[in-house]
Amino acid sequence: MSKIKQIIWDWNGTLLDDVGMCVNVMNVMLKSYSMPPISEDRYKQIFDFPVKEYYSRLGFDFNRHAFEKVGHEFMDYYFQELPNCLLFSDAKNILDHFKQLEIKQLILSAMEHEALEMSLKQKGIHSYFDKVQGIDNHLANGKKELARELLKSSGVSAQETLFIGDTVHDLQVAQSIGCQCILISRGHFSKERLLTNHN
Repeated sequence: MSKIKQIIWDWNGTLLDDVGMCVNVMNVMLKSYSMPPISEDRYKQIFDFPVKEYYSRLGFDFNRHAFEKVGHEFMDYYFQELPNCLLFSDAKNILDHFKQLEIKQLILSAMEHEALEMSLKQKGIHSYFDKVQGIDNHLANGKKELARELLKSSGVSAQETLFIGDTVHDLQVAQSIGCQCILISRGHFSKERLLTNHN
C-alpha cells in the first residue's frame, strides 16, 4: 500500500449525517403522492445510484410522473431541511487529524456544486479542503467523470489517494480512478450491502 498523500471525501452520509433527514423528507413526498412511507432500514437497502433506480424501487411510475419533476421536488424539500442537518459528531476531529498529518483533503459530492460550497461554509469545515467539487445538476449524475478531473488537477497519484465514502457507488468511483477506498457503514447503505461488495 502506497503512503497516502491525499483523501477524497464523499459528503452526504460520510461527513454529513443526513440519512434520517433524507428518510423524513422522502416520507413527506411519498405521502403527497399517496404512497406508503419508508423506514430507515428499508431506505438503506434500496437507496442507490443512479437515483432514478431508487425512485423506481420506491414505487414511482415515470410514465405518470417525470423523474426530473419528482427528483427536483425531493431536492426542494431537502434543501429546506439541510441547514438543520448536522455533521457526524467526530467529523471535525477526523478532518483535524488529517490536517495535522499534512494530508491533502478534497471533497467530491453528488450535491450540486454551489449548494455544496454553501453547505460546507455553513457547517464550518470549508477551510479543511484544498478543493471542493460538486456536480452541475440536482439529480446526482456525473460523479465518476468529476473524480477523474479532480484527481488529475490535484497533482497527486491515484496510488497515493484514498477515497472515503458510504455507498457502493463511491467504491465504483474510487475504482474508476484507481485509488484505494474505505467505506463507512453509518451512511446511506447498510453494512450488509457494503460487505457484499467490499471488505
